[in-house]
Amino acid sequence: MKLKKILTLALAGVMTLSTLAGCGSGSSDSGKTEVSTAQGTGGGSTASGEDTQVLNIRATSFGNNYDVQDMGWRWMMAACYSGLYRNVADESGEHFELDGAEKVDVSEDGTVYTFHLRKDAKWSDGKPVTAHDYEYGWKRLLNPKYAYDYAVFIFNVVGAEEYYNGEGSADDVKAVALDDYTFEVTLEEADPTFTSKLVATPLYPTREDIAEAAGDQWGKDWSLCVYNGPFCMTELVEDNKMVWSKNENYWGKDNTKLDTINWYLVAEDSTAATMFENGELDVLQTSGDYSRKYKEKAEAGELQLITADYPGTVHLAFDFKNNGKSGLMGNKKIRQALAYSLNREEMIEAVYGRYVPSYGFISPAITLGDKSYREQVEEPMMAPYKEYAGDTKKLQALFQEGLKELGKSTDLSAVTITYLSYGSTVEDSALREYLQQTWQQNLGIKVELNTVGDYSLFTSERDAGNYDLYQGGWYSDYNDPLDYLSTFYTGQYESVSGGYSNAEYDGLIDSLTGENDNAKRLEIYSQAEQILFDDCAMIPLYYSTKEYFLQPWVKDFRWSSFGASQEFYITYIEGRGK
Repeated sequence: MKLKKILTLALAGVMTLSTLAGCGSGSSDSGKTEVSTAQGTGGGSTASGEDTQVLNIRATSFGNNYDVQDMGWRWMMAACYSGLYRNVADESGEHFELDGAEKVDVSEDGTVYTFHLRKDAKWSDGKPVTAHDYEYGWKRLLNPKYAYDYAVFIFNVVGAEEYYNGEGSADDVKAVALDDYTFEVTLEEADPTFTSKLVATPLYPTREDIAEAAGDQWGKDWSLCVYNGPFCMTELVEDNKMVWSKNENYWGKDNTKLDTINWYLVAEDSTAATMFENGELDVLQTSGDYSRKYKEKAEAGELQLITADYPGTVHLAFDFKNNGKSGLMGNKKIRQALAYSLNREEMIEAVYGRYVPSYGFISPAITLGDKSYREQVEEPMMAPYKEYAGDTKKLQALFQEGLKELGKSTDLSAVTITYLSYGSTVEDSALREYLQQTWQQNLGIKVELNTVGDYSLFTSERDAGNYDLYQGGWYSDYNDPLDYLSTFYTGQYESVSGGYSNAEYDGLIDSLTGENDNAKRLEIYSQAEQILFDDCAMIPLYYSTKEYFLQPWVKDFRWSSFGASQEFYITYIEGRGK
């Protein structure tokens, strides 16, 4: 199993000010606009009193990479693009629908996909979206010159992995335009995860003439981009504001009701709350006390609340490579004592005020056979956790058994473990304090906090082995349990697994290759996840969820787990301020 991908834990917020002409004329501004001006930038009413189709929404970070193959902005910028499929959330749940393609033919053996593209699809500059744009985008993704991390998504395409590794050519890759509106893909083996990957931005089309003309500025200068989705980015004020405008060349423009989306970069929950209460923000994501406050308002009918599972699991990772700074993390009983000591319900209420306690690794948002994986497989850590939960004598005895196995003194007061973290938010600090106090109280050990200022320092400390545990997580790239389980495959995602390795586990993951029977896949997934918890390969903390608080005038705001997380193309405003 050959995989290459980097887990992105955070997106930097450094952006340049520029304007774009292709979707509507952008406006230039040499200075920074104050965030408090949201109401005056189109979020209110017209002079005639009619509501404008403008949505004001909070962002906590902007990215600085506009290369659709790079996927750094998959959750946000995906709304400006269109791929072969779209992930849709409606009354029936989440499902895939054709988007850039209007029809797909699949061979009997499941290896050849022939996509028949929409002939009315256009780029924001009015040129047609063709099969050549898909072929170029996919082969650019595989080009060894660029070394895109998400090229792994299409390694199963004939000739793809060889080209990526410099052992073949682009001509050998069987992802080809048969004509302007027919795109054919040939796989090495049938792959039940293939369709789910098509909603991810790396597999969206890219215009060769635009990308090649931009040269090394491609993905860096947003003003060079063209878009084939419902919206275009038309304005950017560094560290402050981003504007999207309706794409008048989008094939579905007649059904796209919003004219403008204003993104405001608001780091502090308190500032965002003030803007929301003043009507300057239409949509808000927040946490802690603010989340609790607005939930009460939603229950009272003053606001709307949308909640949904999010395909992410946050966990604590151990240092398996060096057994930790303490030298103790190689012992399973010690790892288990640390894991069973944590009351997740208590932690979530004290630290976050939201999220779902996790006693497994794979998120409830992940489905298999149109049903949540978690509804089909019990959480493997639930039973052993209940055996030890709240019993400090049993927890300490378990830890001491581990010390004895290592030939160490069983004096718990002499033990120190190190928790590595970064971040200065209220939640960051609260989690550190909770873990430290809980382990010290329940296990009688000392917990040293190695807290650094930013992610680069965090990675330096992690790589230097100055920790026993750190907070990690996985946010799934496509809708299949394999995307989670592959992260603990030996040598693949050590930033997630801490260097965990188990030959039996690897063998189970390998056995999934070419296996298309969902019942058999479910059995293998369940066995693999059980091994992770038999080994105590990590400490699960919580499954991520999304909470959107909406003003009463926001209509049909929907959220989906993959591709474009906000389905703005159906959202509209009605009765603003009433």
